[in-house]
Amino acid sequence: MKVLFFFLCIVISLLPLSTQASIPNWFSQYEQTLSQSPQDTLETLVQQHRTMQPGLERIYLTTVAVKLAEQLSKPLLIHLEPHSPLTEVEQRLLHAIQASMQNKHQLSESKFKEVQNLINEKTHQELASLVLQHIVWDHIKKGNYHSITRHLDKMNALAEAIDKPIIDPKYRWNLSAIVANQHGYHNKALTLYKKILGTRPNPSRQAVTFNNIGLTLMDMGQYDNAITHFKNALELRTLANNQQKIALTQLNLGIAYRKNLAFEQASSLLLSAQRTFTKLNNNYGVANSNIQLAKLHLAYEEPSQALTLLIDTLNILDAEQHATLLFDTHLTLAKTHLQLQQYDWALKAATWSLQLIKKGNDITHQLSALGVIIQIHAKLNQFEQAYLFQEKYIALEKTHAKSQNQQALIAVQAELKMSKAELKTIRLEQKNLQQTHKIQQLQYNQYRLWLTIACITLIVIFVWRSRNKQRYLAEHDTLTGAFNRAAMYKALSKYAAPIESEYAHALILLDLDHFKKINDTYGHPAGDQTLIQCCHTIKKAITQPHFISRIGGEEFVVFIPHIKKTNILNIVESARQTLSSQPVTLADHTSITVTASFAYYATNGLEHTKFASIYSALDIGLYQAKKQGRNCAVEVVDINVS
Repeated sequence: MKVLFFFLCIVISLLPLSTQASIPNWFSQYEQTLSQSPQDTLETLVQQHRTMQPGLERIYLTTVAVKLAEQLSKPLLIHLEPHSPLTEVEQRLLHAIQASMQNKHQLSESKFKEVQNLINEKTHQELASLVLQHIVWDHIKKGNYHSITRHLDKMNALAEAIDKPIIDPKYRWNLSAIVANQHGYHNKALTLYKKILGTRPNPSRQAVTFNNIGLTLMDMGQYDNAITHFKNALELRTLANNQQKIALTQLNLGIAYRKNLAFEQASSLLLSAQRTFTKLNNNYGVANSNIQLAKLHLAYEEPSQALTLLIDTLNILDAEQHATLLFDTHLTLAKTHLQLQQYDWALKAATWSLQLIKKGNDITHQLSALGVIIQIHAKLNQFEQAYLFQEKYIALEKTHAKSQNQQALIAVQAELKMSKAELKTIRLEQKNLQQTHKIQQLQYNQYRLWLTIACITLIVIFVWRSRNKQRYLAEHDTLTGAFNRAAMYKALSKYAAPIESEYAHALILLDLDHFKKINDTYGHPAGDQTLIQCCHTIKKAITQPHFISRIGGEEFVVFIPHIKKTNILNIVESARQTLSSQPVTLADHTSITVTASFAYYATNGLEHTKFASIYSALDIGLYQAKKQGRNCAVEVVDINVS
């Protein structure tokens, strides 16, 4: 049995090699020479193109060559005469890819549709899959994830139906991994990236994959691992001396260092990337670097410097080409105005960012925008609006946590589909309604009815707003804005038990150290300011979906749903270190250092709904943390929940 298992392992390990058996020789040569001499590689591709007959292989070569030419800012000197249907496909596909590479997304979308109309999927499955690869990439570049899953599934289905494909599957796997990561399926993305590395790609592809793995790990909050992979990518790209790729990797590495609170390393890398992008006249790179530097200034509480960078960024961004960057710019601008206490400007920027990101169905970024909007409304004492957006936030967060985004999109798409017969019926009904004279006679009565409804609606809105304000005040601590104890119990009851064994809900109890001394030394207003700022610091430090409750004088509970058990300690330590490293500034500009003691517990079932028993155990753990010298974290295990 062991011999058979060993034999199967050998066969499986050779599968990636067998899938590449029919890949053309010119592609293997292209991968080997690309990192050493991209200019010579392009010339070789053009020469090989002249010797090929019209068909799938030549179209594949053209797609590779046009991307390389655009990256080198060189013209693609190939001659195409549309003397056959496939040559026309090749010519139109070339123009579509050029438009996509130049971020002319509206033009590229229409060009790709023209190409698809020329292809019979039944007779040219692999060609149709190749076209879909570029369509998916075009959607990714412009941040449009509405229809990307449908294109991706179709692309993979067509490609996997081919017995001996000539198109390298690594590019397709990479696209699937990017989309999986975008939808929150990080483990699936990592599996695909490891699959790419298992094929022993060339250094250029290795660098891309290391970079993408770093981005995935950064989304998972594993910043140390992300930094390692970004460094691997940077080392390979430095050897290849591709300045644009080097700057891009420095940018990603700088972001990882910033999120890991290593601000000095982050600043050095981000400034280097900004300088390189400026020399290369790469507006996208300059804008991205500016945004990340602005976030760094906000971390240093330097909003004026951040504001200058963000205004410069808005002046170089194009609405069609840089939609995702525009979102990030406006959201960071909102946080900047918030730090400057310019709440009206902050609300405008945050609202604009939410409108921008809704177009791409990026739930993670929608949550970020909603969180900032809630915070601004609370600052403006607009409690009913804050409560309304908070309900939207919780609903969206719950949907995201249960990984139902994809199913929801499919359901929406299914509802929107109409057959030709249904469309014809609707048009006939509209025509009949327009021609009916009775509608004109009833218009006056309808206006009266709508006026009545409008008056009733205004009354309902007035009552509803008053009720929402009271509800918000009833569920939140009036000083810090955190949930109160009753609201916490209500929120905990909405969460089901974790589905997978390696996941849990994290309950964290924290108590500010020596808080009475702060009140006695600086006065109770200083104590209130300390509670407000410490609560805000903890919220910012924990990047995963969570909520925080104030259940006592200086005692808070943090609940983090659906999180890997192995990540809980890192999150608690990050919150503890962030709190102790950011002094509280009082009204008289006095700065005091505040620390807290933490106790945390990872649930295995529905214990979180019986918080009283857990609280007793956490309180004992908190006592142990105080006894150990404070400013530390203690894990609580083996709780007997009755």
